[in-house]
Amino acid sequence: MTKFRLTLVTENQKSLEKGKKFAELICGTLNCKNRFEISKYEKFENSYRIEIIGQITDKNSVAESIELTDRICSPWIVTYDRPKNSVELIFNKSDFCNFRRAEFNVLNWANFKTENE
Repeated sequence: MTKFRLTLVTENQKSLEKGKKFAELICGTLNCKNRFEISKYEKFENSYRIEIIGQITDKNSVAESIELTDRICSPWIVTYDRPKNSVELIFNKSDFCNFRRAEFNVLNWANFKTENE
């Protein structure tokens, strides 16, 4: 079984409630039934750190990882570890980003990583 861990850092989120709504929207987009953890991210003003743990359902975890993250935005930097059959994707906000929904534009940085059990 393969799990994933998605860590998100937001910007321009002046309240915890806005951060929670964003996290719920991401969970819905990824069809992730698990809850999320959210905390203030002190490195940036008006910023939250959100962590979501979910399940990879496809046998091709690399392809599913890319498809899941692409539901949020693009581009992502992809690192593939063939011996471990794991993948890590990193997103950094820039002028060249494409967000799939306008509500996702508060995303500043993200890390998606698969974990084999």
